[in-house]
Amino acid sequence: MRRWARAHVPELVALGVGVLLRLSNALTYDARIGYDFSAHWPTIMYVATHHALPPFALNTAAAHPPLYYLIAAPLVALGFGAGALGWLAALWGIARLVVTWVALERWLPESRLARQVALATAAVLPVAAHLDGMITNEALGMLFAAIVMLLVPSAIVATRSGRVAPMIGLAVACGLAVLTKLTALIVVLSVAIAIALEIARAPSWTRALRVRWRPLLSGALVLVAITGLYFRRNIALTGQLAPTGWEGALKVNQAPYEKIPYFDRRPTRFYYAWDLGIYSHPLYPTGLGANPRFFPVLIATTFNDYYSFSFSGGGKYRAPRRYVSDAGVRLGALSVMGGTLIALITVIAWFGAARALWRRRDDGEPDPRFALLLAALGAFLALVHFVTKYPNDTLGPLKGAYLQFVAPVLCALFGVGVAWMWRRARWRWRVPALAAMGAIALVAAYSIHARFPRFGPDANTAAPFFNEPRSPQRVDSATSRHRSFAAMYRSVPNLPR
Repeated sequence: MRRWARAHVPELVALGVGVLLRLSNALTYDARIGYDFSAHWPTIMYVATHHALPPFALNTAAAHPPLYYLIAAPLVALGFGAGALGWLAALWGIARLVVTWVALERWLPESRLARQVALATAAVLPVAAHLDGMITNEALGMLFAAIVMLLVPSAIVATRSGRVAPMIGLAVACGLAVLTKLTALIVVLSVAIAIALEIARAPSWTRALRVRWRPLLSGALVLVAITGLYFRRNIALTGQLAPTGWEGALKVNQAPYEKIPYFDRRPTRFYYAWDLGIYSHPLYPTGLGANPRFFPVLIATTFNDYYSFSFSGGGKYRAPRRYVSDAGVRLGALSVMGGTLIALITVIAWFGAARALWRRRDDGEPDPRFALLLAALGAFLALVHFVTKYPNDTLGPLKGAYLQFVAPVLCALFGVGVAWMWRRARWRWRVPALAAMGAIALVAAYSIHARFPRFGPDANTAAPFFNEPRSPQRVDSATSRHRSFAAMYRSVPNLPR
């Protein structure tokens, strides 16, 4: 064990930093100020008191799959409070880092440097560390997604010889992921496309299908068995297979946009133009407002607490806006600068990896890791669709958080890009590789500063670990208060012209 630890010092250091960041969340971050707490908590309380799933239009969280709420509700019913659920999110985040490390070791054997860079990035990524302290289904969904990423390549390889068990295991993991976050359907689709491409490229597609049909059918049946009742309920309630909160509690906000043709809801410049303001003031509404920009806000929300949900600097709420210290703003700006370079290398590495993995290997079969690249691409395209269909930026549809279920793949791609440049052994390549490592340092500095424990009147403290039981009347009061949330935005700003 000691010899193994000595041989993995960089990985253990990266993992240790990630663990400390998440423990800091559990110990000092008030989970009640996280994303959409005013929706997630009433949903949990509704399940805890009514022993049933909430009405679809109760709030924005009621449209989510139920698994997270079915786990959290019994804990709340036993007397555990928001602080306990914050601890649960932190533990899920730590488990996800371990799974990510295992996945990197198994599916990225070509370069240890790439694995180290990828793990370090996953450990300190601000949006991921922030989510790992909130009361939200994101942390659990990200954990299941990481497990799915770990299982995908081996399950695809197993189908080539007709083995059923690996595909059933993958189907169980996918089913749990889908019951936590609907974005996991993108991973399911990416696996299906990757296998379909294998069959189509085979010398005899009929023989390839004949070998694979048993594991594919078995996996599909298991997935349907796990998720079928949930999708059946969706269709019964809304007529849609995968509705969102915009078809429920936020329907009134979305209604004016539904009158606008889909491709007219965003100006063309939204998809490619930049906003240098994110490098000086990487906080809302920079990059949005009258001239919204997709990529700058995506980077700012990934590498900084763009919407000011108290990740950095203590951050007690100070009317009329949340407080971020001057140091937090400066370090956040530096993190966004580093994040821009990380994102650029990741995108370039995706194209290089796709070209390399598309080619057939020596055994005549394509590389099974190609499905992971499809998942990353699918997640990105789904986010583009999401912010186009629901363009009310006041409600924050554009978040780096929505790509975190494929973060292990994105971090691995960044690691591959850095390792590729470093292997060139020429300074014209090693200089950008060193710059990329410096970018990780900037991101790490921001996250560590943000989650370093503070003291004093402005310092955050964790939410109560235990709560007194609440009566149904108090729960109904809380949910009715949330119904006024949509009314805050009836003006529907930022309509495209």
